[in-house]
Amino acid sequence: MRSGNFLRMIHTASLTRPLLLALALLLAAATPALAAEDEVENPIRVLFVSKSAGFEHSAIKRTDGHPSHVDTVLAEVAADRGFEITSTKDAGLINAAQLTNFDVVMFYTTGDLTQRGGAGEGIFRGDGNPPMSADGVSDLIAWIEAGGGFVGFHPATDTFHGEGDEVTPYIAMIGGEFTHHGRQFPGIVRVADAGHPTMRSVEDGWKIMDEWYLYKNFAKDELHVLALLDPGEERSKQEVYDIAPYPIVWCRELGEGRIFHNAMGHREDVWDHEMFQAWVGDTIEWAAGEGEAAAAPNWGDVVP
Repeated sequence: MRSGNFLRMIHTASLTRPLLLALALLLAAATPALAAEDEVENPIRVLFVSKSAGFEHSAIKRTDGHPSHVDTVLAEVAADRGFEITSTKDAGLINAAQLTNFDVVMFYTTGDLTQRGGAGEGIFRGDGNPPMSADGVSDLIAWIEAGGGFVGFHPATDTFHGEGDEVTPYIAMIGGEFTHHGRQFPGIVRVADAGHPTMRSVEDGWKIMDEWYLYKNFAKDELHVLALLDPGEERSKQEVYDIAPYPIVWCRELGEGRIFHNAMGHREDVWDHEMFQAWVGDTIEWAAGEGEAAAAPNWGDVVP
């Protein structure tokens, strides 16, 4: 029985004070169990899409039918948090009918997902898994606007590029577009909003090896920046990183829905990190609508 139904059964006008006190104590004792029951009955339903129409990262590569490294980590996070997760490389699941089955969609994707890929030579040929339909992006955006939660990791901004200066609807939605990167190095994560629900597990100044993307077409007037990448000593080693700290994690609202992007996660050992796994769990809960959105644009206040 849910606590709300229990409360409606109590008609206080007809109860004596001792009996009312006893019922209150009974309800207090039952509340944790009732809350846990609600979580079991209504788990957050997550769709993790790792279709690669361009470069396929090793972290999401499946071999001989076995789950990828990220698939495995997400399954562990889901089990720990009580989520239901579906991991797929079939981008065709991004359609209006299928999206109704999920609360949160996560992308670790590259390229034009309406293309199957997989043919030809080279590392950018894609994985050959089923593509998204021509209506997939518009269906996804409409689903977010109606209250869905979207989470992108690492190469999600290397997806649906425009031609030249064109900003595609997908890039406009996610809030930034990958341009290039240098050699991997231990970057410093500078937390820009320590009070945000998605940042409670992240230590300011966290130094970790990863591949750090650089961007263009930031939706500066719409983003709530959560963390910056500080290149630190790498400024003197790689010219592309001889720059001020810049956003690598941000969120925003779109209609009734929530959007979150985290540029980290190229390397398998990033996904293995306890702090990163906690961050993933907190992010999924926020994207599903738990707690305040706290996504007011703040670019001018936190970006140098």
